[in-house]
Amino acid sequence: MIKSQYSQILIAVLLQCLFFLYPLSGNAGILFILFYASPLPLYLIGIIYSWKISALTAVLSSLLIYYQTFKLFGLTQVVLYSTIFAIPAIYFTYLINLNRKLSDETEDIAWYPLSYLISKILITSMVLAIIGVLFLGTNFSDYQAAITSIYSNVYQIRPDLEQAIQLNTIELISASLPVLFVIFWIFIFICNLWISLKLASLWGYLNRPWPNFDQINLPTTYIYALLLIMVLSYLTSGIFQIISISITFSILVGYSICGLSILHNVTKDIRLRPVILTALYTIVLIFIPFIIPITILGILNYKKNLRDIIKKRR
Repeated sequence: MIKSQYSQILIAVLLQCLFFLYPLSGNAGILFILFYASPLPLYLIGIIYSWKISALTAVLSSLLIYYQTFKLFGLTQVVLYSTIFAIPAIYFTYLINLNRKLSDETEDIAWYPLSYLISKILITSMVLAIIGVLFLGTNFSDYQAAITSIYSNVYQIRPDLEQAIQLNTIELISASLPVLFVIFWIFIFICNLWISLKLASLWGYLNRPWPNFDQINLPTTYIYALLLIMVLSYLTSGIFQIISISITFSILVGYSICGLSILHNVTKDIRLRPVILTALYTIVLIFIPFIIPITILGILNYKKNLRDIIKKRR
């Protein structure tokens, strides 16, 4: 390991701990968003060097987090950091750098497809959501009681929220929280990965070709999994229904990403492409139901290559 790596690992460790621990100060405000950028240095180190260096950085960060928080939280913060940030980041950087030679006669290298990586991100988000639900309760009554307990602690800090959050709202939150968790972490994983790849590319440290984000496709089996899980979400009840709904939304988010990828691809040769894409994302953010036709577009792509069909008819 060269000296520059030591300094970069040290910077990555310090940045991670700063981003992760800063919200615990209680006065984070809008800078609370830094918490979600905690794995960014891990992704960057892993993409530039290897997943092993990323793992070493994560271990050092865990030790520092434990040293700073063990008196108040014990191992809780280390487990939280490892589960939602460190382990996924190490796994994804391992996949992004995975490659093999196509033949011994040529220097052509096949890199791990971005579509498969997106698929792994969806699965990881599902697993984290399931772990989170089962951690709160293995049956619906225990799960809802845990949610109520969490909000009771919130009431002590913010008494004004007690009037706004009533019992029926707690029931709604109990049902929708895992869904929001899945969607949110898919977004966080992909954003951190994209920013890391972009930074590595700009600095000249990207060791693989730039992934084609406009060529994302989900495996065909996902459409059958979606149909099966949708049926289970209607037939089951309680905690199993919550888990089924969470998995359903995870797959639907995957197809939304696929639909956006198609739109990025088919607008490549259009002069007003930046304006069109900016308008598209603005509309989606303002009017969220607009994502539904984009999701349908992604689903329809499972059997036919809509990118080629749209380009031929344009």
